[in-house]
Amino acid sequence: MLSLLYKDGKMPKVTRNSVAKSKVPTKSRPNSGTEAKKARKAKAVAGRNAPVFFQAVENSGEWGFLSPWWSCEFEVKGVAYQSAGQYILAEKARAFGDKKMLQKILEEVTPEILQSFGDTIQGLDQRSWRRRVTRIAKMANMAKFTSDDTESRALLNQFKKLKNRELVFADPSDAVLGIGLSIDEAKEMNREQWGANVFGKSFDAVRNHVKETSRTTKMTKKQKITQPYDSFDSSIFDVGGRMSIYW
Repeated sequence: MLSLLYKDGKMPKVTRNSVAKSKVPTKSRPNSGTEAKKARKAKAVAGRNAPVFFQAVENSGEWGFLSPWWSCEFEVKGVAYQSAGQYILAEKARAFGDKKMLQKILEEVTPEILQSFGDTIQGLDQRSWRRRVTRIAKMANMAKFTSDDTESRALLNQFKKLKNRELVFADPSDAVLGIGLSIDEAKEMNREQWGANVFGKSFDAVRNHVKETSRTTKMTKKQKITQPYDSFDSSIFDVGGRMSIYW
């Protein structure tokens, strides 16, 4: 009776391919090696984009050169300074007309002593200072990193390695120039609880300078490459309707 169901009474041949096609597809198992590689890559990217915390102490690890007290001599308007912090304090004394304190600041180089001068400036008005400090901090870092000398160029090369990472001045004693918190405290608290970080943000001026300098350099090189040569004027050798060139 079964033979009536097939043409010529023969059973169709079952091939390996037809069996394979009839199988119910199974879900592919995740490749543990690939997943681990992706996780490592994501972690590395997050690390490269993570904020860079630095402290007031100049010898505080890899990013110590960002500290306002990192020793680096530079000049502004003919006056020599030993650090960005010294420059900021000197400008603070100038802003409020405290000439005696200004002289002390310019004669002192020890970071700990200089820091103690900050709140002893006569005539200091905190509200007025906050309006001025952003510009002064930018000037300090621009002078430190972009002066035309070997030391500044070396610091600028280190700075370029940071690319666009956020820079955070973790100074527990200063919530204006810094965030008013230590590194550990900052990582545990929300950003809303951080201070102004004026000094950390002032590095944007240096970044903008680097970008502008790079853009100008590229444009100059491009202009030199594409600049056409002056066409050759053969008429200078045309004597009486014929070319006369004697070497």
